[in-house]
Amino acid sequence: MRIFGALLILATVGCASAPIRKADAASLAAAESRLLDGCYVCLLEARDVFERVAVGKARPLVIARLFETYVLIGLRERELALDSSEAFSKARALVTELPPSYAGAQYVDLAELMPPDFAGTPRAESTQLRRRVPAQARLAELKAGLATGEASEPFRAYLSAGVDCLASSRNLVTMESPASEVPAGTSLLVKYRRATCPIVRAAVLEELLTEVPAFVEAGLFLARQASLNITAAYVKNRRSWLSNAYATFPRSASVTYALGVLNQTIGDCRAAIRFYEDTIALQERHEDAAMQRVICLGHIGQFVPAIEGATRIIDRGSYNLADAFYWRAWNRHRRRELAEARADIDKARSISFNVQVLILGGGIKYDQGDLALAELDLTEAVRMDPSQCIAQWYLGLVMFKKSAWPETAARFGQASVCYETSANESVSRLEAMRASDHDEDFKATQIAGFEAVIKEDRDQQWAAVFNAANAFAWADQRETALKWLDRIPADALVAPQADELRKLIGGKLQ
Repeated sequence: MRIFGALLILATVGCASAPIRKADAASLAAAESRLLDGCYVCLLEARDVFERVAVGKARPLVIARLFETYVLIGLRERELALDSSEAFSKARALVTELPPSYAGAQYVDLAELMPPDFAGTPRAESTQLRRRVPAQARLAELKAGLATGEASEPFRAYLSAGVDCLASSRNLVTMESPASEVPAGTSLLVKYRRATCPIVRAAVLEELLTEVPAFVEAGLFLARQASLNITAAYVKNRRSWLSNAYATFPRSASVTYALGVLNQTIGDCRAAIRFYEDTIALQERHEDAAMQRVICLGHIGQFVPAIEGATRIIDRGSYNLADAFYWRAWNRHRRRELAEARADIDKARSISFNVQVLILGGGIKYDQGDLALAELDLTEAVRMDPSQCIAQWYLGLVMFKKSAWPETAARFGQASVCYETSANESVSRLEAMRASDHDEDFKATQIAGFEAVIKEDRDQQWAAVFNAANAFAWADQRETALKWLDRIPADALVAPQADELRKLIGGKLQ
């Protein structure tokens, strides 16, 4: 709906002293068309033309459009978690030049209520900003007021879409049904806002990218759509969308965080860490980037930096304290800092009671020799989720340390079945991955991961069988022990120990 141009072009018709020169009128028409194209780069191009033409007698005719463009630029910057203060400041400076009936100050006030993109903003800051959002009745009033006014219709429509986002940010009922279609004839500018909030409409965003390739911010929202099917096309598209967005918005924490998530999803933690650190450099208190960085550091064996990162999260009292205590305990356990790991996992448990906390806590307590409490944690973990093989394994170790031979044999027997089941499931997933059309890098990472998990599970399966046989031998159930040893294949990692145990069973265990 390109309604700007006619008003300005008509002002040039008449005589040589017209306030807008003919060449400028053509530039203004192109700028207004570009503004309606809607992309951030488009808005900047339109602003530059309006700034150039808004001098002398032409200024009163162009000032409203310049004002609206600055407000739209500020809004777009907020939508990308960029600093919008300069754009809004310049818009406010123009308010006194607008006609008295033009509600310029109110428009800027409303625009500055719009929260920045949640993915690029620390959650604590987002929570504070949500508290500034007016009550639902006031939002309805603001939306009704945008139906009319001297400002252009696309500008008011963009602000109206923003009010819907404000309502959504308060978890209120939106002014329009999220499922409603974007009306036909809507400008690309407004389509973008309607397609990004309160829900993402992928088809509309793809249309915008096709019509205006410079609309790279639309690609950001497309790339953030989750999927369980990490196909080659999925990864390729997201890499392309995010790379283009990053080239235009290298200082957008929304973009850098999305790149971190993408790389972590496809198994490249080293690349993910770089983008998480970029995000933290832009938004120092970005809790999610800080937490995912800690997780990735631990998984690549950088235990000390991971501990330091988790400590910063804890010291700041971020919302994800339980996760920070858990992962600091996890990394400390890897470094055999048992007292410190125990303190952390106990703190994590006091905040969030779940299977993973119980298993890690049980493992730490076992390593400390606190068998009674380790058994309590691990038994509860198995009750909550019997598929947690490591809990079954540790319970076997607890019973072994207690010299409870029948219980030891039973626990390791259960652990062997658990690991066998897990390995078989991973074999099925490996075969499916090999036959899939997933992204090649992601596919290679997943195949390597499945192969490693299968080997580890098989090794654990046969080690559990060996430990069960050993417990049966100590319980003087030698025939049963031999039967269990016979299950172990000749190429198993524990095969030499199994042969040695067979020889010992022929004599007398001490």
